[in-house]
Amino acid sequence: MKRYLKILGLLLLVLAVLSVSVVTVLAKQKTIKIGFPAPLSGSSAGWGGSMLRGTQLAIEEINAAGGIHGYQLELIKGDVEGQEPSTVSSVVRKLITRDKVNIMVTGAANPSLVEYPLMQDSKMPYLLAAYSQTQERLFKVNPNKYTYVHNLTVSYEQYKHQWADIERQLEQEGKFKPINKRLAVVKSQNAYSIYCGDGLKETFKSRGWDVVIDETIPYGGRFTEFAPILAKIRRYKPAIILYTDHTSANAASFLMDFLQDPTPSLVYLQATPSYPDFRKLVQGKQAGVAWTYSDPLSGPKGPAFSAKFEKRWGKKPAPYGVTNYDIMMCAAKALRMAKNPFDRVEVNNILNASNFYYDGIAGKYEFNELHMAKTGPGRINLITKQEYLDTNGQIASHLLLRDGKIDTSDFSLPPWYEKGLRKYGK
Repeated sequence: MKRYLKILGLLLLVLAVLSVSVVTVLAKQKTIKIGFPAPLSGSSAGWGGSMLRGTQLAIEEINAAGGIHGYQLELIKGDVEGQEPSTVSSVVRKLITRDKVNIMVTGAANPSLVEYPLMQDSKMPYLLAAYSQTQERLFKVNPNKYTYVHNLTVSYEQYKHQWADIERQLEQEGKFKPINKRLAVVKSQNAYSIYCGDGLKETFKSRGWDVVIDETIPYGGRFTEFAPILAKIRRYKPAIILYTDHTSANAASFLMDFLQDPTPSLVYLQATPSYPDFRKLVQGKQAGVAWTYSDPLSGPKGPAFSAKFEKRWGKKPAPYGVTNYDIMMCAAKALRMAKNPFDRVEVNNILNASNFYYDGIAGKYEFNELHMAKTGPGRINLITKQEYLDTNGQIASHLLLRDGKIDTSDFSLPPWYEKGLRKYGK
């Protein structure tokens, strides 16, 4: 009997060792799932693709270096298509309940931020970089309502006045002499576009400008019916045209139609001139246009990252290609700092810590009380540029404003200006 008990004990010990080994192997095979709700098709697929490439590049590098605590990262994509609220909500729910992701990252999902309550209710750490105007409004009412949200972009307050400040200085320096004080504003039915367009409009109005055109086009699809708007522009001849819809195809259509019969106006196109798909559509015709957006490649890490990105993807990075790389790396830092990267509460507490930061390609990311990136020297900033043709006939950009400092030394009147002045200057 003693002999049999001894053999049985040995068998149980072997089974226990084998069980531990199997569990260990299975644990090592487990991946950290990264949820990625983004516009990968539809009218926003161009910048959605940029988000994806930046995120994938970061994950590839992390996995090649051994992953996080020995676990590989797995990207789980969710296409929010045209960013409709119902689509975004459905995609996010599937990522949480069906795919059981451990953390969620994107560039932009929905202008109304419909996904925020879902992230909070499920205790899902969520990193993005968009729609600051809506987040500011929500968080100023209750800064502790969405503690699982971390927005890596800055306040959009600068959008309300940066271009207006530059225009005023151009007048003061005699580099721009407007033929009148008339303003045309074209927006889309989108919170970001309306925020930027109305903000700039009010700033110009406060400085004596007369708003003669204030149009809002549909958002979320292809719009080409600019003829009635341009007819008004040619009738009123506004010295400044503000176009803030950030759909590349629509912005390209507006500009190309305007250039068929231009007025002597400065044209401001918000963010679209920085998008690769916009540049491809207009093929150099955007020379003279001004725009405001983030400046993720202007820091010391920019050139090396740009070269690495182009080697991997065969194209230069658009802003979201850089930003989403930073977003993923910021998330990875929090996962790495956690004792258990699968503990969403622990990971989120690290992101919420007052001393948490991430030194990215675009600058140093630190979160303020509204769960948004702080701005200032060395941090994340919005810049204003003007497009121009260089000596080789290639599109380049002059920096007109950065870190709150205006520099108009390289400004030039748009190539269409003299033509417009001859026809509409009186």
